[in-house]
Amino acid sequence: MKETLSALFRRFLYFFLILVIAVGVVYIYFLWWERRESLNPEVVSAVPYTHSDRIPARAVLLWREEVVSSRWSGAVAFPAPGPRRVAKGETLAVVSAPSGKMAVKAEKTGYFVPALDGAEGEWTYAAFWNGMAPLPSAPPAQFIGPGTFVEKGRPVGKLISQPQDLRCILYADVTPSLERDIRAGFVRVKTKETEWAAKAEVRVARFLDSKVKLYLTLPFFPASATASREMGLLLEAGERSGVSVPESAVLFREGRLGVLLVDGNMVHFQAVRGIPVEGGRFFITEGLRPGNIVVLHAQNGKEGKIRLW
Repeated sequence: MKETLSALFRRFLYFFLILVIAVGVVYIYFLWWERRESLNPEVVSAVPYTHSDRIPARAVLLWREEVVSSRWSGAVAFPAPGPRRVAKGETLAVVSAPSGKMAVKAEKTGYFVPALDGAEGEWTYAAFWNGMAPLPSAPPAQFIGPGTFVEKGRPVGKLISQPQDLRCILYADVTPSLERDIRAGFVRVKTKETEWAAKAEVRVARFLDSKVKLYLTLPFFPASATASREMGLLLEAGERSGVSVPESAVLFREGRLGVLLVDGNMVHFQAVRGIPVEGGRFFITEGLRPGNIVVLHAQNGKEGKIRLW
C-alpha cells in the first residue's frame, strides 16, 4: 500500500514539475515578447490632411417651368428618353395624328422633361419658405412613355427655360464654421463625397437653435436635376489643414490627448489636439507635423528606448 502511494506521489510530483516548467517557459516567452514589442513597436508616419465639416442636407429644388401641350391627338414619341437640353425650334415630341406625324417644337432654349409630377406651378419659394415646418418630399415624376395616346391640348412634358439659376431650400445643422460662411453670404456645396465643393450664394437664411433654414442659388444646374424636385447635398465649411494618423495611434493619458512620438531611438508622449474623422483616422491640428513617426498601437506602447531597424 505504501509503495503504491509513493508511486502515485512521485507521478504527481513529476507532472507538477512539468506543469511548473511549462508555465515558466510560457511566462518567460511572454516577458520576452512584451520586451520585444516595446523595443520594436509598429510605427506609422503622420500624413498631411485637410478637413472640413461635412453636413448632409436634403434640398427641395426650385425653377421656372412651362407645361408643353400637344396641338393634336395621337400617339406620342420622343427623339430621346429622359431630360435633355434642347434649342429653340428643336423637336420635343412627335404626335402621330390622323393627318400625319406632327412635331411639337421648343419655343425657347431649355431642358425638356417628358414627364409631369403634379407640382407644376405649385412648387415655389412662397410655398415653402415661411415658418420652420419640415420640407415636403418631392412627388415622383410620371414619365410619358413612347406610344402613349395624348388628346389635343394635353401635356407631353415640360420645358425649363435656360439660362436660369437652380435654387433650393434646405435645413442644415449649424456648426460655428458653417455659420461664419452663411453670414459671409455663401456656403460650399457638392452632391457627391468625391466632388470638389463649389460656392452657393445664400439668398436668405433663418437660424433657429441648432438648425438653419437656407434659400440658396446653386452653382450648377445639370439636366439630370430636373428628373426630381429634390437633391441630396453635402455642405462643407471650416477647411483646416493638419495631419492624420490611424485612431489606434492616439490615446488619453492623465486627461490629455496624445500620441507616442518616435524621436530617434526614443519614444515619448506628445500631447496633440484633433478630432476623429472618417476611415478610422484621427485629424490632428496641433502637436504633430507631416512626416513625424508615431507608435501605431499607442495603448500597448511604452515610453523609452526602441529599436526600429
